[in-house]
Formats: sequence, C-alpha cells, structure tokens
Amino acid sequence: MFAEKNYPEIMLPEELDLYLSKGWYRMGQTIFTTHFLCFDDQFFSAIWIRLNVEKYRFRRSLRKLIRQNNRRFRTEVRKATLTIEKEYLYKRYKATFPGILAPSLKDSLLDGEDFNVFNTNEVAVSDGDKLVALGCFDIGKERTASIMGIYDPDYSKYSLGFYTMLQEIQFCLISKKKFYYPGYVVPGYNRFDYKLRIGEVNYFDIKRQEWLPIEYLGKEDIPITKMENKLRDMENNLRQMNIPAKVFNYPLFEANLFGFWKAPYFDFPIFLLCHPGKDANSHLVIVFDVRSEMYQLIRCAPFDDLQFYFNESYTNSFDRNRYFVELIIVERILATSSDIEDIKNTLNTISRVTS
Repeated sequence: MFAEKNYPEIMLPEELDLYLSKGWYRMGQTIFTTHFLCFDDQFFSAIWIRLNVEKYRFRRSLRKLIRQNNRRFRTEVRKATLTIEKEYLYKRYKATFPGILAPSLKDSLLDGEDFNVFNTNEVAVSDGDKLVALGCFDIGKERTASIMGIYDPDYSKYSLGFYTMLQEIQFCLISKKKFYYPGYVVPGYNRFDYKLRIGEVNYFDIKRQEWLPIEYLGKEDIPITKMENKLRDMENNLRQMNIPAKVFNYPLFEANLFGFWKAPYFDFPIFLLCHPGKDANSHLVIVFDVRSEMYQLIRCAPFDDLQFYFNESYTNSFDRNRYFVELIIVERILATSSDIEDIKNTLNTISRVTS
C-alpha cells in the first residue's frame, strides 16, 4: 500500500529505527507512511529524506546561524513535556500557519491522550523568561526523527523553526546517532524546501526500497509525474481503439489512513477510468505502479460509507471533471504488464464480452 498506519501500544527504540528506515513517520500516537499528498487541489509526491549524521559537518552558514541564536537566546534540550506556556506558543504559531494544524499541542503530539508511546525530547528556546520556540523530536536507538517546530511569529526573522532542527542535529552528533529524519519534501511545492538546507540528504526510493542521494532524483522520476505521463500514454492508445478512457485524480487515496475497517481500499492518487461495459456496480481502472514499473488493469467496486471517512464539504470541493470522489475498493487485478499492448488486449477482450 502507498499509505499505511499502525497504532503501537509501545514504541521500542529498535522498532522506531525500523519504521524510520522504511520511510515511516510519527503522527500523534500513530506511525504512518504516505507517498502522495494533495495541496490546494493539486497532487504531489511526498519524498521522505534523511541525513547521515555520522558523516555530517555543519557548513559555515549554518554555524553562523547557530552562533547568532546561541548568543541571542537561551536554548535547552530536555525531555518533552506539555505546559500552558507551550500551548500558548502553539496557539500563536497556529494562527499564522498557512495550513491545517491540530487544535492543540496535546492533540498534535498525543492525540489528546495523557501518555506518549514515543521517547520524545524537546528543544526549548527562550528570550529571557519567555518561550519563543519549541522543537520536538523522537529518539530511537540509532536514529532520531524531527516531529515539529513552532515559534512565536514575532520572532520569525531569527529562523527559529530551522534553528531548532539544527539543535536536534547537534543532539544527534553528541549522542552518536547515525541518522536524522526531518520528514518529507514535496517537489513542486516549496513549503518544505527549508529541510534541504541542512545538508546533503538522501531520499527514500519507493521502487528500490532504499535510500539514495537526493541529486539522483530527476524530475521524470518523481512518482506522481511518472504515473501521470504513463497514464497519458495509455489514454492516447485507448482512444485510438475507440475505447473511452479518461485520467482522473483520486483525492480519497489515503482512505487506509482514516478507515476504521480493514478493506482493500484503492490507494493510487491518479488512474485511468475505462468504460468498456455497462456494470454500474464496478469500475475498470488502469494504474501505473512506480514500484514495479508495471501497468495494472483493476476491477474496483464502490464502498458505501464514503461520508463516514470524508465529509461532504471536502468531496464537493473537487471538480468532477478532473477528480473522482467515489470511495472505491479493489475487487480484482485483471492484468499486469509493462507493455501497453497487453493491457489493451485484455481490456478489448472484456469490452467484447460485456458489450
């Protein structure tokens, strides 16, 4: 699956290391992974990155920022706790954040619970007695993961959100950790590009299931881009056979993260919808799986409880000419091939049988 979520009752250091090594991340009291995102009705790839701390040295510009803020502020790395002061800082940060955040710091870190299954530390930055920035990070045996960085908007000129990340890396250096995980970057959406400033990072390649230097990631290799290009090729081929087909984006691809029941939810963010038959209770779709470099022809069925997972205002916000907003599950994979002709022939056979 492209999107998965687990609910650990306890997270041992070695377990966190294993999750992080596979491109997973902490969200509240869960651990999850996803490889695609939707921002402002546009679809992007989530590219998970990590820093090799064993070989790391702060470059000059980063050392300068650290020195300046070390002189200006009092900084302490310690066990994470929740306080009224931190909740107030979170509220101030949330008011100016260009996106959606949890209602409170407690909700963000603990899903509103009173316990933490993760071993979490914090970087607290104070101006005199006033808390002005807070970074939270989880600690494994050999790896650490940055969870969040918040700061007082009045102090935005000091780059305190980035500064807390640098302090987390400093903790890794002192503690002899091997890797630092700052989350994901999103090609084509620069809100997360600041993470690349920390140095030479690697990215998690979902085809090879391994970490590679970020400079190896070409524009044509970005998963969402490759998927769309391959499906456009297929769409053009099918139209030449007079088989109706249209590429749709699928904003419900993360149902695996929100569903309360286990089901084979369809989790591709983009697919080709085909209509060779007249069965209203199923859909034939074609996807391109970047993990196997294969096309798949899949029969899908509607899942009745759409509004239980996604509210109506959300689904109604999408243009039905470009987005498919019916929650569907996978019934059967009918064909798998890297060859467009193989998929076309299978689809053509189905078309003759059902016409």
